[in-house]
Amino acid sequence: MAGAEKWWDQVGDYNDAIFPIQIILLAAAFVLTLLLFSKPGTRMNKIMKAYLALAFAWNGIVFFLIFGKELPGKFLGIPLFILLAILLAWDLRADRIQLKLPDRTWQKYLTYFLVLCSFLYPLIGYAFGHYYPKSCTFGVMPCPTTVFALALMTAAIPKVDKKVYILLLLWALPALGKCLGAMDLYEDCILFWTGVYALTMLIKNWKKIGQGQKQEL
Repeated sequence: MAGAEKWWDQVGDYNDAIFPIQIILLAAAFVLTLLLFSKPGTRMNKIMKAYLALAFAWNGIVFFLIFGKELPGKFLGIPLFILLAILLAWDLRADRIQLKLPDRTWQKYLTYFLVLCSFLYPLIGYAFGHYYPKSCTFGVMPCPTTVFALALMTAAIPKVDKKVYILLLLWALPALGKCLGAMDLYEDCILFWTGVYALTMLIKNWKKIGQGQKQEL
């Protein structure tokens, strides 16, 4: 799989070049997640959205536009993640998205699990023979960061922005090809199944989300 080898080589070069940014973003996300889940409120909601806006801006500009000019996903990734960053930054004012843990117990535990998976992407990839720096790292690469964001957005239903939600799904659902061996990126099965769960919850709660947005307007 020459294409996969070239892709992983580029990922390795990228992780080496930006170190230790990936550690900083992971540590920040870990602390912010603990605070968001333990002390939800307006302040933590805004801080986490600001963090997500920063992370997606990094993915669109630094990962794809600067380092990933030859990556196959750049034509979708560049506009998608820059637009996500803009929408999340705008929501600091609009406040449509209100991040919190879901009320149902099973959803809480699933949210915990998906967030943990997003943080542990490199370790999961290790099981498939992907050793750092040739590994998907949180915050600075789109797939684990999208898993994290979708976990938070799904937990926040119905207080979410459909535009942000759907844009995240546009990156998650095509990951089915990775489950079938594309780019030797089997850890992205996490991304795909997170997308399936998020899509299911979006369809199930579509009217509730719409009603909540109308009330805010």
